[in-house]
Amino acid sequence: MSLQAKVLQLKLEAAMANRVACGWQKLIDVHGEAKATQFYSTHLGLNHLEKKSYDWEGMTLSREPKEHEKIAVKGVSQAQESAKESISKILLGLRSDLISDGLNAIKKLKPANYHTLTLQVSADNRTELRDRLIKTHKQGRILVANELGKKAADPEDDEFDDLDTLTDTTDGRVVNDVQSRLVETALRYATMGVAGAALWSTVAGELNSGSVTYIDRTAGGVANRVISIGRYTEMRNRADEIGRYEYSCLLDVNSCEPCAADDGKEASSPDDLPSTPNVDCAGSDLCRCFIVAVMDTTA
Repeated sequence: MSLQAKVLQLKLEAAMANRVACGWQKLIDVHGEAKATQFYSTHLGLNHLEKKSYDWEGMTLSREPKEHEKIAVKGVSQAQESAKESISKILLGLRSDLISDGLNAIKKLKPANYHTLTLQVSADNRTELRDRLIKTHKQGRILVANELGKKAADPEDDEFDDLDTLTDTTDGRVVNDVQSRLVETALRYATMGVAGAALWSTVAGELNSGSVTYIDRTAGGVANRVISIGRYTEMRNRADEIGRYEYSCLLDVNSCEPCAADDGKEASSPDDLPSTPNVDCAGSDLCRCFIVAVMDTTA
């Protein structure tokens, strides 16, 4: 090894050592030396470290809520959960319809052409989800109005371009899952020599009993997003009544670093704060962060 190569290697090793040292120092600062040492010596991982949380009126939050958050947090949490449940039921119905349509269509194909299977969302399925998202959007608007002690504005003039896009992307996630699972399952059992009625019975059984956890996650993600869009709409319409806006990750007890770093950030416009759900969240669409509108006390 040349001397120049040796120098580069030493610099790289030094940089890596500094990065590791900073990581351990952060663990010591956050959790204390005793627990950080336990992690270092036993390699238990961070799961053994206690999570900080705060119990408030039957809710487990990441910290004690501020006064303006107390007005909002219960309503936001309940709206997220109820919207998630309603949307999940719609998506489960869509999934069932797609499985039925897909089985009827794939039976007409030869195994070499299974991959050409293309499923479509019916107009009725799409309308049902879009209508639910519009109601969820209205929930978000009403929440902000209530938090400010005002009557919600008439939503008849709202534009729903964002909701149209979310309707199609949400439906598309379910279509993609059913379509890919159906093709993969049919090919797998056909490869094993299963054919005819036995093949389709087996494929149908596996798909209908398969995991639907992604439905729950998809429903939660879109519910949180639409509620946020509704909140943003009401906030912009009431900009003259609002003094400031604040980012809150109060509902995520196991807050990730990006969300926790933004917690408490203030701005004179919601557009100057991170979007909610936060695109940088380690939990992706599981993020439950929201923006709080704080009334201008001088108004």
